[in-house]
Amino acid sequence: MIAFVWFVAVILCPLLQGRPCSCSLCEKAQLVRLPDFDNLFVNEHLLWNDLMDGVAACVRRCFLDTRCRSVQVNRNSSRCSGHATAFASPTKIYPPAAVSQYSRLYLLPKAAHFIGSACTIDGDCHVATSACNDGVCTCQIGLWFSPSQQACVTECSTLGSGLVRYPGYAIWRNDVSEYTSLEETSCPQLCRDTCQSIEFDGERNRCIINTATYLRVSSTDQGQHPQWAYYQRNCAA
Repeated sequence: MIAFVWFVAVILCPLLQGRPCSCSLCEKAQLVRLPDFDNLFVNEHLLWNDLMDGVAACVRRCFLDTRCRSVQVNRNSSRCSGHATAFASPTKIYPPAAVSQYSRLYLLPKAAHFIGSACTIDGDCHVATSACNDGVCTCQIGLWFSPSQQACVTECSTLGSGLVRYPGYAIWRNDVSEYTSLEETSCPQLCRDTCQSIEFDGERNRCIINTATYLRVSSTDQGQHPQWAYYQRNCAA
């Protein structure tokens, strides 16, 4: 479920260092509010999380940052956070979003068809080498999303805390450590520090830590299995 919010250009587009905003910003902007994210805080692809004077100021900052695609606003704490991707559903966030009363999430127009947005087919995802993965636009398996380049890339210098889930995939013979008797929801929280990817074996409820990624292993170790899920770390913003 989504809701639309209109912001008038005169609020969003003040003079910036003596120069007027570009015409593309000086039109009415239709924000998309995602009510499913109400009272939650998403830490994925976080660009900033600062005190700001109102929703309009928060949205304006995101408009003027070429990396920013969505914002979260907390009317109680006056916190504004900008994010480098769109979002689709709280059930597609790994690890899950935290509880944050009075928080609201808005997608800017430039979030449409971008990484993180909802999709049904690959054609819904307009970033090069992205795909519709389990209802969300993500980079193709083994690639990283770079917030600074706004693109799917083969190298990631610094890893973020979030992960992307690829159901039905696995890496064979590259295990570093293993945890047993776990639910899948607990698995992503074990991927920290040197962990680059993690797998959940749904047949035996095992969580397996890796320091390699799907494209960094030999083709014979790139596995597929309907009861497994492969998770890869995000690049840091």
